[in-house]
Amino acid sequence: MKSKIITQMRNIVADVMTSFQTDFENYDRPYIESDECQFPLIWIVGESHTFMLKLGEYRDIFFNNESARFAYSKNPNVYGYHLEYNTDDNWFLITKEGVTPITLKQAESAIKDYVIPAVKAWEAEYGPLPKVPKLPVRFQNITLSKLKELIIDCHNHDDDSLMDCLKRFHLYTRCATDQYIEVNYNPGYNEFVFSEHTNGKVGLVGGIVFHGWPEIGYSENGSVQLSPRYGWSTHT
Repeated sequence: MKSKIITQMRNIVADVMTSFQTDFENYDRPYIESDECQFPLIWIVGESHTFMLKLGEYRDIFFNNESARFAYSKNPNVYGYHLEYNTDDNWFLITKEGVTPITLKQAESAIKDYVIPAVKAWEAEYGPLPKVPKLPVRFQNITLSKLKELIIDCHNHDDDSLMDCLKRFHLYTRCATDQYIEVNYNPGYNEFVFSEHTNGKVGLVGGIVFHGWPEIGYSENGSVQLSPRYGWSTHT
């Protein structure tokens, strides 16, 4: 059964792809041949790339990964990126029976056929999906009055760079209930060090660095800017 599918896929690669054909042998074929493979799949093939939407795995992914549930709550158009940006590629549905060409509309319908039942099954067992609140930001080693002082200093220089840096944290993608940004102030260098914490693990780490004002001069403060400017800037 799988040998027939592999042969069909190889023929499509030979007909469509003009470069990076080995990606099929290195990534797609091993998955199809593996015991972990769950049908159906949507296979996207362009002149220099392939991509698999593993619909058969979606229920397990949705049930076992809190990040998938937050992603759906934020945007239920699962795989919408590919439906929007891979429109010029060739789309195929892979089932146990073989590989079949499909249209974008058929692909969208197939995605819904697997995504929506998975979501409803989870809600039936656990209740409504979680809402997606903004990430909390926890400040360390700085008082509220000192933080206000730094922000007012920016306003006095007709500059909102510090607030802009801090507001960006609310744009971070929520992927877990236990997730927050910790911002630690270092008064010796007049800078902040921030880190993202998810389920007890530290992820992205960076700094918000002060680069001076015109009256006191510009300072790299240990962090190089490609386009030097006064005020505060984020460095990761």
